[in-house]
Amino acid sequence: MTHLIVATHGKFSEEIVNSAAMVFGEDENTHVVTFLPGEGGDDLVAKYQAIIANLPENEPVLFLVDLFGGSPYNAAARVVTQRDNTDIVTGISLPMLLETLDAKDSCSLAELVETAKEVGVQAVKSFRQPEPKATPAKSVSTTPASTVAISSEKSPTQLNGNLNISLLRIDDRLIHGQVATSWAKAVKCEAIFAINDDVAKDDLRRELLLQIVPPGLKGYVIPVEKAIKVYHNPKYTGKNILWLVTKPADVLRLIEGGVKINKINVGGMTYKDGNKMLSDAVTVGKADVEAFKKLLDLGVELTMQKVATNPKVEITKAKLDALQF
Repeated sequence: MTHLIVATHGKFSEEIVNSAAMVFGEDENTHVVTFLPGEGGDDLVAKYQAIIANLPENEPVLFLVDLFGGSPYNAAARVVTQRDNTDIVTGISLPMLLETLDAKDSCSLAELVETAKEVGVQAVKSFRQPEPKATPAKSVSTTPASTVAISSEKSPTQLNGNLNISLLRIDDRLIHGQVATSWAKAVKCEAIFAINDDVAKDDLRRELLLQIVPPGLKGYVIPVEKAIKVYHNPKYTGKNILWLVTKPADVLRLIEGGVKINKINVGGMTYKDGNKMLSDAVTVGKADVEAFKKLLDLGVELTMQKVATNPKVEITKAKLDALQF
C-alpha cells in the first residue's frame, strides 16, 4: 500500500483533500501538509518526517505537491534522497489525486507515479475544443440505444433474456465525478445509461454528461421508455450496464415497464424547498417518500451510499415515516 503526502503552498492541500473526500470518500492513508507564511524548508522536512515516522517501515510513500522547484517540492526531495521507495509528482490537481487514490492499493509506486503524471496531463481539456475519445461516448447522443456495441461476454448474475443492470443508482447529477471515478470501476460496467426524459431532450446537458464518461466506456442519455425497450431486447442479454436515474418515481416507471430491479443505490438527491434530509447527500420530498415506500412494498432493497468504499445505510419505512411531511 502506498501512502500519499499532499503538500502545497498555503492551505490548498487541505482543501483539495477535502474535495477529493466528497468524491472518493475519506482515506486514512492520505496525509496533508501545509506550507504557511513564516515557515521554511526545515519546517516542511520536519512535518514530512513526523508523518513518515508513524508509517509502517519501508512502505512506499508518494508526495503530491503543487509547484516543481517550490518549497514543498524541495523539502520533499530532501526526504526522498534519504529514503527508498519514495517519489514526488508535481502539479497536483483533483483528477490526479482522485485517480491516485483509486489506484494506490493495487499499483506499485512506479506505476502510481505514471498514473499520476498521465492523468495530470489528460485532465486538462477545453469545452470549446474537445479532444476525440478512444471510445466515442459523445457520438452516442444521436445514436439509437439499440446500437450499443459492447462485449457479449455473459455475466454470472445476468438476467435471463435481458441485459444485466450492474448497478441502478438514484443520483440527480447523473454522470459526474463519483460515478466516473468510483462506481464505474467498482461495478465493472461496459456502458453507462443516464435515464431521464428531460435531460435526453436537452442537447447541452446531454453533451456535458457524455463528456464525463470515462475512457473505454460508452455513454448514453436516454428517456425512460427507451431504457425499457433496450432492457427487453434479447440482443443485449448479459451486457453489464450502470443505470442512473434522478428520482425514485422513474424507478417505478422502469419496474412497471417490466425491468427487474431488486436493489437500488441512492447516492445523491439535492435539496429543494420543502425537502427533508435522509443523509448529508440525500434529501427527499413528499413524492419521493411515497415512491420509496412503494418500492419497499415491492421488495426492493434501498441503501444510501456516496461511493463504493462507503458502508451501505439502509432506507426503511421507519426512517421515511420519521420525516413527517
